[in-house]
Amino acid sequence: MGNGYRWSILGVAWFCIFTFAILYQSIPPILGMLVDVLDITHSQAGGLMSLFALPAVFLSIPGGLLADRYGARVVGGASLLIMALGTTVAALGGSYLILALGRLVTGIGAVVILIMAPKIVTTWFRERELGLSMGVFNTAMPLGTIISLSFMGAVGLQFGWKGPIWFGLAGAVLAFGLYLTFYRTKGGEGSVEAVSAGLMSTLKGAGLGVWWVGASWALFNAALISFFTYAPDYFISLGEDVSRAGLQASYPMWGSLILAPVVGILIDRIGGKWLFVAIGCAGIAVLLYLVPRFAGQAATISILIGVLVAMVPPAIFSLPADLLPERQVGLGFGIIGTTFGIGVFLGTYVTGLLRDISGAYFWSFTAMAVFAALGVIPMLLLRRELSRARRT
Repeated sequence: MGNGYRWSILGVAWFCIFTFAILYQSIPPILGMLVDVLDITHSQAGGLMSLFALPAVFLSIPGGLLADRYGARVVGGASLLIMALGTTVAALGGSYLILALGRLVTGIGAVVILIMAPKIVTTWFRERELGLSMGVFNTAMPLGTIISLSFMGAVGLQFGWKGPIWFGLAGAVLAFGLYLTFYRTKGGEGSVEAVSAGLMSTLKGAGLGVWWVGASWALFNAALISFFTYAPDYFISLGEDVSRAGLQASYPMWGSLILAPVVGILIDRIGGKWLFVAIGCAGIAVLLYLVPRFAGQAATISILIGVLVAMVPPAIFSLPADLLPERQVGLGFGIIGTTFGIGVFLGTYVTGLLRDISGAYFWSFTAMAVFAALGVIPMLLLRRELSRARRT
């Protein structure tokens, strides 16, 4: 299969993550509506985001190992089908418990596709243009988030709170069909020698480096996903209507949508991936701290956050190829997925709880800033690890 086909594969992987973003971010634009209609608290509504991410804590590493053993076509197709089934449950439910169950099932499929998609890109682009391909790939999440936050509030007002969920279901079904139609296994994929050691030995063999990457990714997402979960409601509390509040909440993704491919090219040319992540997390922390303290400028600050957000995902998703051999790349993305789930689960719960306790978002945004600032530390430890490896 020629060079052009791998760009088609990139397109399939891109659309899978785009669908993931639509499904994941379908809740924040209607969060206030869910609080009123289902008579739940803000932390319970935020829990729908946590439940979506919870399977990542337990299933990311097994999913990564399955991907390494059986290949992307089988494992990826199954995960997309589960995503569609879980979304169907959520769309058909009429209570918080059924909606929560549907989000949990959807998250089971979503966490595996979150591992499979970057693994696919790594497999087809490892030899060249990995930074560029990851930059393009990482425009999917921003665009899906922007569309969801900008328009799903209006969809919810027009069709009820289930409207955004039905919209996400249509995307999941389309992604499943495209994946089965266009994805073909690359020679040797899924046939690498399976790791025969125990799970703990396998994880230990991956080395500390990929765990530092995962820790930064967890803290980055604890901050960013908490922002996307509660920012629409925050902007509404400042007097914005639902549609404009969702649009302003999506601003941090606009920078990533535009700049992620540029960051990918820079990564290919100059390296220093850990530094991209560290600078991004540090800058985001400062800006998140400023949001509630300069409420009149919150929308402008959100735009500036987007410039720094663009620095992080292309670097994070390019690092496993540097740190691990081909046969363990799926495991590496599984580790990153596990830490992602922990970060999102704890981040959205803590920030929602602070909102319920204080009655305002001041301390919630302070917590987001702390999460982002802590994301710098693992990158400094990774740098030390890489320097030690070069000396030996």
